[in-house]
Amino acid sequence: MASQKSNTSTSNIENSQLNTRKNEIQNETNIQSICFVENFVLIWLDANVKESSDQFYDSVHQLQRFVNTIILVSDEIEYADLIHYTKNEKVFIIVSGTFGINLADIMEETPQIYSIYVYCDQREYHEKWATNFRKIKGVFTDMIPICEALRRDVRQANNDLISINILQSTKSPELDQLFICSLILKEVLINNEYNEETIKEFIKFCRVHYNNNSYQTKIIKNYEKNNKKLSPIQLYTSECFLYSMLNRALRLYDIKILTKINFFVENLHEQIKKIYSQSNDQQQITVYHEQTISNDQFLQLQKNLNSLISFNTFLMATMDKELSLKFLEQSQNNPDLIDVLFKIKIDRSISSYPFIILDEFDHYKDTDRYVLFSFNAIFQIKKIQQLNERLWQVNLILAKDDDEKLKSINKWIEKEFNQLNGFLRLGQMMINIDKRDRAKEFYEMLLESTPEDDIEMFAYIHRKLGYINDQNNELNIALSHYEKSYEIRSKNIQANDPRFCKIYAGMGAIERKQGHFEKAIEHFQLTLDIYKHSSKPNPSLMAFCLFNIGLIFCEQNKYDEARDKLEKALRYQKDSSSHNYDLLAKIHSNLSIVFEHLTDYKHAIEHAQKALEIVTNIIEPNHNQIGIYQDHLNKLYQKIDE
Repeated sequence: MASQKSNTSTSNIENSQLNTRKNEIQNETNIQSICFVENFVLIWLDANVKESSDQFYDSVHQLQRFVNTIILVSDEIEYADLIHYTKNEKVFIIVSGTFGINLADIMEETPQIYSIYVYCDQREYHEKWATNFRKIKGVFTDMIPICEALRRDVRQANNDLISINILQSTKSPELDQLFICSLILKEVLINNEYNEETIKEFIKFCRVHYNNNSYQTKIIKNYEKNNKKLSPIQLYTSECFLYSMLNRALRLYDIKILTKINFFVENLHEQIKKIYSQSNDQQQITVYHEQTISNDQFLQLQKNLNSLISFNTFLMATMDKELSLKFLEQSQNNPDLIDVLFKIKIDRSISSYPFIILDEFDHYKDTDRYVLFSFNAIFQIKKIQQLNERLWQVNLILAKDDDEKLKSINKWIEKEFNQLNGFLRLGQMMINIDKRDRAKEFYEMLLESTPEDDIEMFAYIHRKLGYINDQNNELNIALSHYEKSYEIRSKNIQANDPRFCKIYAGMGAIERKQGHFEKAIEHFQLTLDIYKHSSKPNPSLMAFCLFNIGLIFCEQNKYDEARDKLEKALRYQKDSSSHNYDLLAKIHSNLSIVFEHLTDYKHAIEHAQKALEIVTNIIEPNHNQIGIYQDHLNKLYQKIDE
């Protein structure tokens, strides 16, 4: 693969390009002005390196083959600011010997730092202390071996950052919102419509974000001229800007970039699919994928033996087991992470999920044989075994075409989202899994691009933004969005039309938080009254209104009335075909609080347990909301013990 090639010969940059590059890098010193489009940033920390030197720019030209954003800093304060800002990126550090001695301990404990390269003139002296730090990959006196090490580490870091989604085997498939989100993302990206203007806009976007990178700029220019002739597979396996941007966007659910790059996902998928359908490769092969995962992720693997797992990318795996083991041996030996060798058995007789053996399709024509799976390949976890103290092997097989759990989930998706298409489904899922910032970014982008005559869409978007801002406790902004949605709809429909109900309910929720209880109850009751006379009531929205009225009674210390409303809300939500698990968890949680005030600890614990069980399955394991629910349950246990 590309990662095993080394071609870091120094390139000569024309004087005009060099001067432009100097000016551009000088404008990058303020980290907050940089929009990251890749998973990585490289910080070069050295008080003696000058931005104006030809040597620096020549080094940057070499390094940017692997990391786009390179920032030179000359003091510890500026370095600390940079590290604080780079929360979503993995950081590679080139550091002078002097700064290395002073900062190695701190760097070792900084989670976003992936690798450190000490660049100095006194190699023997600095190797004495550098060997004590696992993140330091070596002491170097020349840039070429740093580039070789960086290329290898970027490749492994990309592997380690691949998002894994594991279907919880002990729960109803519909409860696992994270796994469902990955399926919806796949559906959206490989089926979305695009035109030539989409590609032009994407290239324009790339030019802006790679304008300081002469290496990638050449590739972008070639892609602009020849995108119809170029092979998507070869572009992807070259690990150029397309590969880097796509994998970051997939990891972070960056809808802004996904809406721009989705045409490439579809093209890549279609090429893999076409080659797969025409190939006569053997029915059964075994390949390997190495990845370092967290202890929490590994625990989920162990808990869900025989369940399903998906990799949220175009997964690349090798036929060479020893090659995968070699890369794992070079990992950081981080005690908080576990090395996993995924052994993947492919059987075409039971699974038709497309993949190809790269060989001549690989950009680099590697002798190491690789397999490339199409997007979001799904596997079944068959066996987990420990190979040594830090290394585990997880045996997978491609999911069968007739897998019942997958069928059940896909039916649920079509039923739940039958009125939403494309990226609108993904926007709703961002709300469902509590990625509100991504959802807000998406709907704001949609608001700008929606045609002025599409009144229904404008009303829908404003309502969604109202909900998101409400959840972010930006109440005045939220209310203005709901009012805008109401204003748009009121031009065409009567005030008692059911299409107003979600707006009324949203406004009521905000008014409740603002302490305007009478106004809030008025809006909730209006919604309930409309649905009482509607041929198509919405039980989930009625549950939402009753839930909020129950909260008002809680705030007024009317706990018997609160219990009555919350129990009615629970019945409506359970009867609803809409699986609003977030609301269901909140109803159970607040019933627990009500029963706690009524000193009925048995029922308080039952509802607290149910709330925790639900929320654990719909948001990411490290989300702070899980801790809040767990703390409440622990407090109830303590009260019983007392």
